[in-house]
Amino acid sequence: MTMKILLLGMDSMTLAILLLVLVFSVGIVWRVEKELDLSYKFFVMAAGCLVLAELIGFSAYPGFDAATWGAGLRMGGAVFLLVSVILMRDLLRKLDGEKEPGNQ
Repeated sequence: MTMKILLLGMDSMTLAILLLVLVFSVGIVWRVEKELDLSYKFFVMAAGCLVLAELIGFSAYPGFDAATWGAGLRMGGAVFLLVSVILMRDLLRKLDGEKEPGNQ
C-alpha cells in the first residue's frame, strides 16, 4: 500500500512538472519569432505528448490500452524533442557564424 501511494505521488509530481514545462514553453513561443519559434513549437509538442502520456497513465478504463498509447506518446515526445534540439543547434551555429558543411 505504501509503495502504491509513493508511486502515485511520483506520477502526480511528474505530471505537475510537465504541465509547468508546457505552460512556460507556450509562454516562450508567444514571445519569440522565426527559427527560435519553430524550435519551441516542437518543444511544446514534445511536452504536450509527455503530459498526455502521463495523463493516460492515470486512466483505468476497461478495454483501453493505456500502455500502448502511453508508449506511443512518449516516443512522439522524444521525436519532437529531438527535432527541437536539432533546430536549436542549427540556430546557434548560424548565430556563431559557423559554416554549414554543404555551403563551404
